[in-house]
Amino acid sequence: MKKTGKLFVASLLVVGLFALSFSLVYAIADPVNQLADPMVTPSFEGEEYTALVLGPQYLPGTFEEGGLVYPTGFGPSEGQFSGSGIEISGLKAGETVDLSFDYKFYNYMWTGSIYMWNGTQWVRLATKTVIPSGGEGSTWATVSGVGNGIYALIIGNYGVPETQVPTVEPTLELG
Repeated sequence: MKKTGKLFVASLLVVGLFALSFSLVYAIADPVNQLADPMVTPSFEGEEYTALVLGPQYLPGTFEEGGLVYPTGFGPSEGQFSGSGIEISGLKAGETVDLSFDYKFYNYMWTGSIYMWNGTQWVRLATKTVIPSGGEGSTWATVSGVGNGIYALIIGNYGVPETQVPTVEPTLELG
């Protein structure tokens, strides 16, 4: 019995150590750093349209470099998509909507604007940045009065501003 008991305990230890080395790991999304999907606000109540959120890999006018998707016309260090884009369709002639994109990285050495794909290039639109009062909530990049089309927030990092080096050397007076 002693030999069987020792063998049983040793087997349990081996199985336990083996099971620990293959434990499951779950990745949970960080809600603080996730970008909200673009939002559409109709110009008038009852306006009918379709809004389709498109991940950067599904947007037109893109190229891939280093596993990342970039907008055509921008170098990798010049501009990148800030989250998903959106396709608006179904608006009748003269009807428009307002668009808002989560601009989480505003004030962190990033600048950006909402762009529309015109079939050959990304065209910059007059973008307004809405900063939350009191530091609470999200910063939004918004554009008003847009029609059917594909839109995206394209941002670029401008880095740390260069400091100016004095051109006049200080003089020291000894008195």
